[in-house]
Amino acid sequence: MNYRSVGYLLGKILIILAALMVLPLLVLFYYKMQGFKETEYPSFVIPIALSLLLGLVLCAKKPSSVKIFAKEGLVICGVGWILVSVLGSLPFVISGCIPSFIDAFFETASGFTTTGASILSEISSMPKSILFWRSFTHWIGGMGILSFMIAIIPKSRGNSMFVMKAEVPGPKAGKVNSKISTSARILYIIYFAITIIQIFVLYIGSRITGDNIRFFDSVVTAFATAGTGGFSVLNNSILGYHSIFVEWVCIIFMFLFGVNFNLYYYLITKRFSLIYKDEEFRAYLIINLSAVTLITLNIMSSYNHISAAIRDSFFAVNTAMSTTGFCTADFNTWPSLSKILLILLMFIGSSAGSTGGGMKVSRIVLYAKQAQRDLRLMTRPNTVINIRMNNRVLDKNIIKGVNAYLILYILTMCISVVVVSFNGFDTTTTFTSVIACFNNIGPGLELVGPTGNYADFNVLSKLVLIFDMLAGRLELFPILVLLSPNTYKKI
Repeated sequence: MNYRSVGYLLGKILIILAALMVLPLLVLFYYKMQGFKETEYPSFVIPIALSLLLGLVLCAKKPSSVKIFAKEGLVICGVGWILVSVLGSLPFVISGCIPSFIDAFFETASGFTTTGASILSEISSMPKSILFWRSFTHWIGGMGILSFMIAIIPKSRGNSMFVMKAEVPGPKAGKVNSKISTSARILYIIYFAITIIQIFVLYIGSRITGDNIRFFDSVVTAFATAGTGGFSVLNNSILGYHSIFVEWVCIIFMFLFGVNFNLYYYLITKRFSLIYKDEEFRAYLIINLSAVTLITLNIMSSYNHISAAIRDSFFAVNTAMSTTGFCTADFNTWPSLSKILLILLMFIGSSAGSTGGGMKVSRIVLYAKQAQRDLRLMTRPNTVINIRMNNRVLDKNIIKGVNAYLILYILTMCISVVVVSFNGFDTTTTFTSVIACFNNIGPGLELVGPTGNYADFNVLSKLVLIFDMLAGRLELFPILVLLSPNTYKKI
């Protein structure tokens, strides 16, 4: 393994992290000037200085060759995400908002991985700069800090694809341009543009409807929606705004951020046929609307008006399927059918190439196609049947990778459930806490439901759930590679 190249690129990541933490520092300065009760400057100055120093040390001497391959790409991705989560937790610890480092690490890893699982019960009274950083971690992690590095660093080489592959969710890292750096830049511009649109829709629209959402709330809500993370600045999440308008805006944008971002590029370039023919998008839409219909029919008897049942169904389905984790209703109180459907949606997740988590709709489609092919081969064993996606024959390596992912996914989840069960909580809490963290959703059922949190879990369980959040966001391989002794052997 090329350790010098790995260290050099990790240094670049830490310098970018230091630059990104300047933004909440400016928020701190602004609100101090406005007379608000804020944390002190060292809360961000120290982490910025430390990240910058470590970054400059690692980048002090550029290696003669910065070429990286699959192994280096996975290691950079895994170590990079752990480092930003550790250093990103320091503002919480230094400010005293989360005195325990493990709890702060849990909260920050949950933010960067866009999980939205929290150990906090009182949120509204926290300093604005801390709340901003907490939600901003969602936005950074949504598209990925490594992808951001590729997008802004000039002269990215072709082997940046190995980093992109390691970080971008889905069975295959898609490109909208022949150059990976240009692809990353285009997708980040789209991501930024949709986020800005949501900010202004929330802010301006709420004035038209009379809800008058503050600009700060519009920004952090958009960050949490864009990254499909779900950290809110209110104790009651989105329900705390008491605004039907805000709920519907979040529903629409949760759905949009759960779509493969390549499709937005096709929309901009007027290649509408590619959007229509996209099998994953069609499946995403069908699953979404079918779940909304079933849950609405299941819960409507407990609502005074069907419109409220439809709205809560749309919200719950999209918050589960996009893995955002916002809440407007306590689905702990819903009938079993609705809760089971939501758990299934948590497993399925959003589209590949989106900011959402879960197994990804494309994998579910591929598993269904493989099952259909194998059933046909049982009656026609000598027939050659290729698996196609969007009218293209899939490479066997992609299918192997998808199957390997499923095996590791189930194995990791089972081990995590067993370890977390030592905490002594009920089966539903234990099982759904792992599902919620592994699929980057946040809220589960029972104690970790929409009105609960993860504060009562012991240190071991929190560390396991942190591992699950990172493994789920990076789709297992970058984190598991770090645990393999073969990674560090010289060949």
